[in-house]
Amino acid sequence: MPLLTKTISAVLLVLFLQAPPVSASFTAAAEPELYGAQVLVADLHGLGTQSLLLGKDQGVFVLENGEQRQILEVSGRVTALAVGDLTGDFRPDLAVGTEGVGALYLYTERDGTWERHGHAQYLWDTVVRLGIYDFNNDGWGDVAALTDKGEVYVYLSREGSLFPLWRSPAGEHVVGFEVLDVDGSGNPEFIFALRSGYVAALTWGEEEFVTLWENYPWGAVESLVAIPHPSAPEWLVVTSQKMLYGWRWQNGEVVPSRAFEAKALGEHLVYIPQQGLLSLSGSTGVSLFELQSAAVVEKWRVPGLLADSAFFYQGEFYVHDRTNAYLRLVEGTPQWRLFVYETEVTGFVDILVREGEVYANLLELAPVLGLTVELDDGWQVMGAKGQITLWSDRAVLRWNEMQIPLSRPLLEEGGVPFVPLDVLPLLGWTVQVDSLRQLLVFLETWGWWI
Repeated sequence: MPLLTKTISAVLLVLFLQAPPVSASFTAAAEPELYGAQVLVADLHGLGTQSLLLGKDQGVFVLENGEQRQILEVSGRVTALAVGDLTGDFRPDLAVGTEGVGALYLYTERDGTWERHGHAQYLWDTVVRLGIYDFNNDGWGDVAALTDKGEVYVYLSREGSLFPLWRSPAGEHVVGFEVLDVDGSGNPEFIFALRSGYVAALTWGEEEFVTLWENYPWGAVESLVAIPHPSAPEWLVVTSQKMLYGWRWQNGEVVPSRAFEAKALGEHLVYIPQQGLLSLSGSTGVSLFELQSAAVVEKWRVPGLLADSAFFYQGEFYVHDRTNAYLRLVEGTPQWRLFVYETEVTGFVDILVREGEVYANLLELAPVLGLTVELDDGWQVMGAKGQITLWSDRAVLRWNEMQIPLSRPLLEEGGVPFVPLDVLPLLGWTVQVDSLRQLLVFLETWGWWI
């Protein structure tokens, strides 16, 4: 091999072995029954008990005790759900939005059967979010709808029918909306944010929405989040400048409550009461932050998990990733699953995790991968593609008479060697490590290792 090629190979190997570790505070368990669904946590029957409501394909289902029960069928694929009192009878009703033409349907439960009532509204774009609120305090729930193009429509409900009340400014993209009783008057205000850099609170007055307050934060708005509070609710926006701004009602007017730089926050934010601010980032993964008066402090992070929405149910976090799957974040360290290609070898090889790094019992791993191990001036490991020597007290290994630096040495637990996985390519094996799902897949390298 030419000298230049040997030098490049050695440099690449050092970089590979010294790569920073990736760790997770949680593992991610797949929830296959939620795959491809629109999920809403709701008290569907007004009994004070929340359940998971699923919109899948052309049906709406209730998930109870791990089983799905269909409650109605819809014309069009379901893309949004909302539960609230639309008829003024103090019982929950159901609003359903669909893709394509953006049909909005209303349903009421009678004698255990969900029946459509009123006329469908057509938004001519996929409905991605729905909410039911009583803006004019007349006892009939009103409906707010957000479409895929970033347009918002608000409808008043009267005697089971919907009537247009307000539409977001033409040509503008609404990042999101929140509904809070800002001033404690008993009537909820409608808060919305435009991507172009505008946030406003609308209130009911003279049979229409009027602007209670508006602001122009610095930069394009990335996200809008509401922080409920019995006496002083608050709303936040985070901008493209990674500035976090907050406002609340005080002494008869809206006043600033926070303004600070928050570079660690991702593109999507979800506030979880009693937990904190859940951040979904395309670069750092999923993180939970404590919201302080002048800063956000990260409580935990699950790196590598790319999600665009999330919800909290029965004490656990659920996230929706870019493959249209839902994952449940599970605390702790359940058993790792091991595969050689598609053959599972879980239970044959003990695994240790130290400071986020994964180690395998060398004496148990060797026969599984066809390696030979001897103890002679260190642990000598021989495979079809080469031989290495490792020591528990040295952050180096010997390979073909070369001393190669390691970011961490071999571990010994009770005299048993545990090998860091990133040395296996020297022996002709690569390892796919999925820390989120506690999964290892060993694959043999048929060509040269580098």
